[in-house]
Amino acid sequence: MLANGLKLGVYGLTDVGLNREHNEDSISWDIDLGLILLADGMGGHNAGEIASELAVTAIRDALLDVLTPDMLETRMIKCDEAVREAVIYANEEIHEQANKRIEYAGMGTTVVLTLFYDDKVTYAHVGDSRIYRFRNAELRQLTQDHSLVQEMIDSGYLSQEEAQVSTSRNLITRALGIAPDVEVDVVTDDLEQEDVYLLCSDGLSDLVGIEDITGVLLEHDRDMGKAAQVLVDLANQRGGTDNVSVILVAFHEAFSDERGLSSSDSQEIEADTNG
Repeated sequence: MLANGLKLGVYGLTDVGLNREHNEDSISWDIDLGLILLADGMGGHNAGEIASELAVTAIRDALLDVLTPDMLETRMIKCDEAVREAVIYANEEIHEQANKRIEYAGMGTTVVLTLFYDDKVTYAHVGDSRIYRFRNAELRQLTQDHSLVQEMIDSGYLSQEEAQVSTSRNLITRALGIAPDVEVDVVTDDLEQEDVYLLCSDGLSDLVGIEDITGVLLEHDRDMGKAAQVLVDLANQRGGTDNVSVILVAFHEAFSDERGLSSSDSQEIEADTNG
């Protein structure tokens, strides 16, 4: 439940892109729980699609089991710990399935999630899918990629500009399902009215930079469905080299009733409710 009468609006769009035969991204949310999920799978024989679906399903089910209204109202459970344990559980499930079936060997997935409650947000990630926050007309990347290129930037071997064109930019250093154990980054922060959160796969962030994303959110600040569609369209206009998934989560007093249309190669899911 959100505090201060804030309305939660969620607008999600996932698209196969221009170069892939099928979509290995998965997006999902539970409005009542305040949970938003996005996963970008990897692996042959459609195993990436299996891994990403397993991730969002396992995390959602695990949190539904423990984040009951009574538990939240009585503060008997810490949301950051619940989120961490849910992601670890998803990792175990994917790793187990990868070991059971030879066609799933080596499958894995990134994951990003946000959990909104009271006047707080807990967010977590593994891999190079990202979470951004748009506040006071400024876009900030909240997550740090678990990737080889990010490690090279941190070590001073690459600049941000060099990283954008590096042939190694899609080599990730953490993913769900690859190993029996996984390290999960989890942060809890304050919410503010008019915040917008963006969850996306690297199909967007590799092709559409912060300045362009900021421009789209400024132009369509009262129509998040349109903003999501424009972001996906931008990624495809710039090559559509990967599946691209976008989820926008906004906190406003009112929302536009306009709804974007999904193409034959995309899936659009929208929800708008009172928190």
